[in-house]
Amino acid sequence: MSAEESKLGEIRKRIDEIDDAIADLLSKRQQCATEAKEEKLRLKKPLRDRQREKEVVEKWCERASRSGSGSRSRGGDKHGLSEEMMK
Repeated sequence: MSAEESKLGEIRKRIDEIDDAIADLLSKRQQCATEAKEEKLRLKKPLRDRQREKEVVEKWCERASRSGSGSRSRGGDKHGLSEEMMK
């Protein structure tokens, strides 16, 4: 294996580690969302809170903008990720 291939392998390993961490965090987030849903049911509140959803989307868009990632890959559709996260 050449030095370039070795470096590429190291980069890919870091990406895989980050992907694993993201998957773990998304799982924890989903658990919290499930708990929130159960609490809403207990309190007889609507399951959807459009204002909260808007706040979450805006927060993610702001973070993406600051990090330089933006929403380019989604064709500017800032709701694609949030809709998936809200499931």
